[in-house]
Amino acid sequence: MKPDRNYYLGKTLPGGYTLQRFIGAGAFAYVYWATNPQGHQVAVKVQYNLADDARKRFAREIKVLQQLPPSEYVIQYFGDGVTPEGLPFLVMEFVDGATLKESLKYKPVWSTVEGSQFMIQLCDAFGGLHQLGLAHRDVKPDNIMLTRQWRVKLMDLGLVKDAQGLLQLFEAQDILKGRDFAENLDRGVLAGTPEYMAPEQFSDPSLEDESLAKTDTWTDVYSLGLIFYELLTGTKLFPFKPNTASQGDYARSLLDYLKLRTEQRDEDLHCPPMVPEPLWTILQRSLRADPKLRQRNAPELGEDLRRYVTTGEGIAIQDEDKTSSIDLNKFLAAHGVGRKGKAPAAPAPQNPPPQPSPPQPDPHAASTYPMRSQEIQQRSANHPPSALQAPLGNGVPPSGPYASNPFIVAPQQVPDNTVLWIILVVLLIIGMTTAGVFIFLS
Repeated sequence: MKPDRNYYLGKTLPGGYTLQRFIGAGAFAYVYWATNPQGHQVAVKVQYNLADDARKRFAREIKVLQQLPPSEYVIQYFGDGVTPEGLPFLVMEFVDGATLKESLKYKPVWSTVEGSQFMIQLCDAFGGLHQLGLAHRDVKPDNIMLTRQWRVKLMDLGLVKDAQGLLQLFEAQDILKGRDFAENLDRGVLAGTPEYMAPEQFSDPSLEDESLAKTDTWTDVYSLGLIFYELLTGTKLFPFKPNTASQGDYARSLLDYLKLRTEQRDEDLHCPPMVPEPLWTILQRSLRADPKLRQRNAPELGEDLRRYVTTGEGIAIQDEDKTSSIDLNKFLAAHGVGRKGKAPAAPAPQNPPPQPSPPQPDPHAASTYPMRSQEIQQRSANHPPSALQAPLGNGVPPSGPYASNPFIVAPQQVPDNTVLWIILVVLLIIGMTTAGVFIFLS
């Protein structure tokens, strides 16, 4: 029986956490604003659904929060316990801000610069999860908090999946207590929010052999792509508008939607007019139906976006797969090299082709998000950016109570292909003339 949400208001739980105000409810738990023994504010999640699978998922969420490396972009774990009535609870960082879903009501469409820089921060939030081979599986605007300083906070890990088996291995070796990840809780269960789910999340539950499941870190990449698309266009890529007249009508609407999503083809996706082509190559890759063709994890997507923000470059065709096969004879012929492996005389030096200029925020965005260069330079000097993190500046909110500001992105080095060309020239010199020879570039 579902308890009254106000039952615990004013009560103090083991550990000295006093529940002061009800914040919200999910499918399994209530969330309260509370204070700890020192008077600091915290968030307490009390599980009211005590079904066996719900208990196990709650235990998984606690264990994952305990194992994640520290990150300023993920809700911080403070503790857990059990109420006198036997309900498990989780104590977390309290975030003073709003969800991305609420923020989109005030600013439904973001510029490419704002959207890209926000997504870089969001991708950084997944660094710890994906480093452990964990898939969040419920990436949506409701589960992304924004502080008043416009700082991302990823939350709600209740549907997390140990996609690569690392935590299960730790449990088997008694590195971690318990066997919370030993059982497959997902067979026949559609886990996630349909509008933000990847195609494999619809098909994996029907598999008898869990080893054939495709859900992994690249599944979160797809969900991040759907959120990015919504930020840039103001619309959902795959909106779900079910007929709710009856349960039967809803079920039929859901089945039709599942069919649409599982039959998705890459060629059906087209670049929106407000999205620059280089940026679309990055976004398009994250939305590939085949997960192996996407960025492998969120940090990899973040690196693509960092390169775009700093250089204006997207993803070149030859970079879309880590390994490519090329017919050497056709390649040489296309570049004017003879069958005997002799390269023509080097042409006279010419002016290099113009490089794409970095994307510039539109004047309206600039006036909405004023950059204070002196402060930004000072912050950058005091906090040098790491490979997966960029410092923030401060700004003025466009509307509503939320602060907003473009993020400062650390410039990244672009790989050089010089070594590749040297190898190719050496191969030509030593006389690789046999037809049909293939060279693998990685």
